[in-house]
Amino acid sequence: MRHNIRLDLTLCFKSKWHAGSGESSFLTDRLIRMDAQDRPYIPGSTLKGVIRESCEKLSRTLGFPSPLDPHKTEEFSEAFAPLNTLQSPVDRIFGNKYQSGNLFFRDARLEGEPPYRSLKEQTRICKYRKLGTARDQHLFSTQYAAPMTFKTRIDGYNDDLVCLYEGEPPFAYCLLISGIMAVDRLGGDKSTGKGQIEISFDSVRYNGEEFSENMDTVFEYLDAELYKDAREI
Repeated sequence: MRHNIRLDLTLCFKSKWHAGSGESSFLTDRLIRMDAQDRPYIPGSTLKGVIRESCEKLSRTLGFPSPLDPHKTEEFSEAFAPLNTLQSPVDRIFGNKYQSGNLFFRDARLEGEPPYRSLKEQTRICKYRKLGTARDQHLFSTQYAAPMTFKTRIDGYNDDLVCLYEGEPPFAYCLLISGIMAVDRLGGDKSTGKGQIEISFDSVRYNGEEFSENMDTVFEYLDAELYKDAREI
């Protein structure tokens, strides 16, 4: 059975943040990623990584089958197995080395114009973690963006997901929605208070039908025992 989901999201940063481009300038070592119009944005790949990590943590906490370790590359490991044979609902929608999970994350784009003087640089020192002392010749500067709001969309087209009953949302999609709700930091330097974020749902559509009014139903499917029973049916 084919399952479709469409999530329209608003990402509202509550603190300054840094989504790195991997590039530097003459004065700044770590630049924020910018689009062709020199406006900050959040790459879809960054969103996918953050949300997948959140879903994996939630899945383990609730007792669902553990997601695969993507770093394991043994020839006969489940990392190379078809998705409909995997136990973890997270792996089924995000995919593995063998097969794409068919979740598509769009870049998060700025809503409206960026605030005045939205980008600032901050100079810091690099420390030895254990000693707490500064490293010699390790002064660096980072570009941060002011709090701002972005819009994005996630589309999913998945086959053979586990449902409790026909016509009801799959466990994997319920974990996805809950995992998004659990994201509260995004970008670099999260340990120093940067990247505090609030994600809200503008629209949730499952198989073409609006699901936003039934969001409380999602939490009823965060039950590992129900998932186990449904897989055995």
